[in-house]
Amino acid sequence: MDIVGFLNNVTGGNLLFWKVVVATIVFLGAGFQIFLAARFWEVTGFPPLKTSTAAALHRWNGRVTLSLAVLVAISCIAGPAGPLSPTRVMLHSIFGTFVFVILVTKFTILRVLRRGTKVLPYVGTALFLTFGVIWGTSVADYVGR
Repeated sequence: MDIVGFLNNVTGGNLLFWKVVVATIVFLGAGFQIFLAARFWEVTGFPPLKTSTAAALHRWNGRVTLSLAVLVAISCIAGPAGPLSPTRVMLHSIFGTFVFVILVTKFTILRVLRRGTKVLPYVGTALFLTFGVIWGTSVADYVGR
């Protein structure tokens, strides 16, 4: 199956533009995760939600953000990446892989170990910063042309 052709058909020939849009939504969703986590860890009063509501919203926002991130990752692996420069592509690939390492770490802490919650804020922050580097090596490059 011609995945690139299929993705171009689905996006009306604007695959790169839609990757930029969805990657930006993923980055913003990851940032919102930080605010929600800070709220349910009671580090801040913003956003003004009950801690249980912030925790539930964190889980749902995380699911949506992760699903969109996987869609972008699949299209990045299968589809065109736009203009290439070796350093940008190398950093994008390294940090793209690092996202999965951080996610495995987070879900291992949450689901397997069921302890170590003191490190979760650091893991979440690392995940957000990694999404930021990925965004910077793709979307910022696309917009900056």
